[in-house]
Amino acid sequence: MLRFRRFSSTFNQAKVLRKYPVGAVFHGYEIKRILTVPEFKLTAVDLAHLQTGSQHIHIDRDDKNNVFSVVFKTNPPDATGVPHILEHTTLCGSQKYPVRDPFFKMLNRSLATFMNAMTGHDYTFYPFATCNKADFNNLREVYLDATFNPLLKQEDFWQEGWRLENADITDKASDLVFKGVVYNEMKGQVSNSDYYFWTKFQESIYPALNNSGGDPQFITNLHYVDLVDYHSRNYHPSNAKTFTYGNFPLDETLKKLNQEFQAYGRRPISTRELKPIDLGDKVTRVDLRGQMDPNLPENRQIKTSLTWICGNPRNTYETFLLKILGNLLMDGHSSPLYQQLIESGLGYDFSVNSGVESTTNANFFTVGIQGCEKDTDLDEIVKSIFVTSLSKPFEEKKIEGILQQLELAKKDQKSDFGLQLLYSIVPNWVNKCDPFDSLLFDDILNQFRSDWAERRDEVFRDLIRNYLLNKGRFKFTVLGDNGFSESIKEEELQRLATKKEALNQADRDLIWKRGKELDNKQRMSEDLSCLPSLKISDIPRKGDGFSVTQTDNILKRLSNTNGITYVRGKRPLNTVIPQDLYPYLALFADSLTSLGTTHEEFSDIEDEIRLHTGGISANVSVVSDPETCEPSLQLDVGGWSLNHKTEHVFDLWNKILVQTDFNKHKEKLKVLIRSLAASNTASVAESGHSYARNYAGAHLRASKSVYESMGGLEQIQLITQIASLIDDDKLFQTAVIDKLAALQKCIVGSNGFQFFITADSSNQLDVVQGQIQKFLGNLPLVNDFQSFNVKEYPLVISQTPSTLIQFPFQVYYAAQSFVGVPYTHKDGAALQVLASVLTFKRLHREIREKGGAYGGGATYSALDGLFSFHSYRDPHPLNSLEVFSQTGDFVANSAKWTESDLDEAKLTIFQQVDAPISCKSEGSLLFHYGVSDTLRQRRREQLLDVQLDDVYRVADKYLLGRPAISAVIGPLIKEPALGSNWSIKNL
Repeated sequence: MLRFRRFSSTFNQAKVLRKYPVGAVFHGYEIKRILTVPEFKLTAVDLAHLQTGSQHIHIDRDDKNNVFSVVFKTNPPDATGVPHILEHTTLCGSQKYPVRDPFFKMLNRSLATFMNAMTGHDYTFYPFATCNKADFNNLREVYLDATFNPLLKQEDFWQEGWRLENADITDKASDLVFKGVVYNEMKGQVSNSDYYFWTKFQESIYPALNNSGGDPQFITNLHYVDLVDYHSRNYHPSNAKTFTYGNFPLDETLKKLNQEFQAYGRRPISTRELKPIDLGDKVTRVDLRGQMDPNLPENRQIKTSLTWICGNPRNTYETFLLKILGNLLMDGHSSPLYQQLIESGLGYDFSVNSGVESTTNANFFTVGIQGCEKDTDLDEIVKSIFVTSLSKPFEEKKIEGILQQLELAKKDQKSDFGLQLLYSIVPNWVNKCDPFDSLLFDDILNQFRSDWAERRDEVFRDLIRNYLLNKGRFKFTVLGDNGFSESIKEEELQRLATKKEALNQADRDLIWKRGKELDNKQRMSEDLSCLPSLKISDIPRKGDGFSVTQTDNILKRLSNTNGITYVRGKRPLNTVIPQDLYPYLALFADSLTSLGTTHEEFSDIEDEIRLHTGGISANVSVVSDPETCEPSLQLDVGGWSLNHKTEHVFDLWNKILVQTDFNKHKEKLKVLIRSLAASNTASVAESGHSYARNYAGAHLRASKSVYESMGGLEQIQLITQIASLIDDDKLFQTAVIDKLAALQKCIVGSNGFQFFITADSSNQLDVVQGQIQKFLGNLPLVNDFQSFNVKEYPLVISQTPSTLIQFPFQVYYAAQSFVGVPYTHKDGAALQVLASVLTFKRLHREIREKGGAYGGGATYSALDGLFSFHSYRDPHPLNSLEVFSQTGDFVANSAKWTESDLDEAKLTIFQQVDAPISCKSEGSLLFHYGVSDTLRQRRREQLLDVQLDDVYRVADKYLLGRPAISAVIGPLIKEPALGSNWSIKNL
């Protein structure tokens, strides 16, 4: 274990002690200890509430993006999801704020940079972040009252958790079905094969730690009284921890917390520790069925993993060593497990639980693969690598590369540092780990450097001998089954039938009455005057600017980068790519940082990246002109390093752009394609609304059509197709390798390149400018030929205005898109405000509260000029589309919005507009999209000046009676529900 450091000489110890005197009591809180952390320029303060025992951690740091959170230890008693459903229902009204869903309503009465509530394995926490002090105080009031004084109404339990209700609440004779936001959310989660594998793995190795999110099969066993009782037992100050971060005074928060906790005494908290199963010295096996992945071959439908239990996260240093060991064995192209398991073709990719997991009461070391065949002998392969590691030393450059990445991550300044710190602390904090230990970054690194210098590989060999080699292990396997999805549906139908059989007519009458009452309450307008709110006057009319200087093709910005230089480059590709090669652009870009060159394996290049840079990137992107919405295609490269190492960024760019050899590394290319195929279905399950929205938009804007081919559903279809060609060398050569090589000739050239440098001194900017000239001199000078103009890229054309894209999920994702205007058009601001008003004043109620979807809303893509609706994990996508389609008519004939509604919509927009950004992102809009500070300021003023009449006008002009394209992703909807306006697409 680590000892706390003494005060560093770089900090003024006397000043810190004066501000936070240990032993002093402020508003019922005693300061127990303080810790200065010079490497992060922060002081941590540990306080205890004397009356209740509640612990508070304050991180004093000169950062305007302040954070607050309240955290509860919430061991789930079963798989009904009671911690998760309670997280939702606490936010549905409280004693001071007795309105429906004050949390959601505060989203548009605030300038918060972040607001959420989250349920973990065995904890629930409620964080927010904001730069505005009045906003901080408002949100703190709402959060504390929501968590400690919630109304917990039964109708909120029905809405957010689960209920039996008539499928059509206007028809008493309609069948009864399960409804509820969390119920549908978790049905959607189970549709994600990665999530299913992860949760079933956790349930199997850690059965005492039930599924906190809830299993749909058991959610319908939860009763309202159980929810109320769970809150009473767990949401108490003695079981709560609170957290603040930033530059706002601590005193005010302590005063408020003390006032809130005055009604409570100290309650004894259970010290019982939930532990995973005892693995002994043998193999414990669990085999389950799971969903088939439509993007993988039928003989590659297995996910399997091996897990070892390796001590406790409370041993911070040992946990750190385990993570380094996991990195050495699994991470990167040269790691032995990657080479033996993935590069060999045994599996398509590592399983989602692979790596070192340390967020419970035990450390898990897991090695797993997905996309493997039945007879995979994972155990013997992994064991052989452990044995080899006991005799073969790890390369010094691998160790140094890892340490360099850790050091660089410390210097790379994040705009959400406080939130990231909170996330890193909470899981272990609730399990009796000392939160100060995770702050001792330099101490841990220094201890490791000392141990490595003295003991070398024995540092890691001890871990292998003590925990991994010939020790008890847990083998978990999920086999894809064609009948699994249908069995899930059958189970739900049977469960529903069982509940219906237990009902008499009086019960059915009550359910009907209850459904009507809930619907009426969801329709009621409310007096929201009790909720605090910022004002439009809190938004400065003048926005932040990011001054840059330009020399020829180079933009330069001076900023406080903490000794780091960030470099970006772009090269226009508007007329040089043949149309038939567009679908291969994303794979080409991925290949640049995966394959290797004519003279080097990528494992060697990867070592150079880790030793000398914070990372490099390559991408091909499509952007829209802010004046016209016309698409532009460009190659993007990026990289960052310490100031004295920037030449390595350019050397690496040259290697991946000029020297990547697709023919030499065709086997690596196959590995990459398999990995992409293995992740595609999970990606759609997680972000289906985005895929649906882009697919709809691709029928309306060329930029979206180009992106659809490079990163949308069409790209997923392409990857699946070319993955099926891998075993046919001749076909793979012509269909894939030759196309990528052709793209390299089109894309890589010195002419047209532009660059953006961000550094902390003028001298460094000049140094990098010279390195750019050298880099360009090493690139070929190509004559860009007129091949095909991206502006002529065809829109996606469907036979019908609505498309169902089939995926084996249990819920749906729906989207509908309309054509808008370019970024600079004055109506764009009004459309953006309209999207915000609709989300908060109509769609949340219709799609989530009444429809039962996990989420839904409207967005306006300012640069693409598209107005879109979406729903997320939606049980009733056709109903949602009907709501979307009726919006224009609703605004014209029924909407009665107020000036307050307008102001709230603007506040929501400016949460994003004025959100803090890191220094490396300053000026990105100008460089990447061509949006200057002048254009940004004009847009800002347009948004602030939007009037209610403008909102009604643009709704009438761009939505009412206008053609729209709709897309739904999910399982088959049978006729006649779809009708003649629909086509069905299978990927």
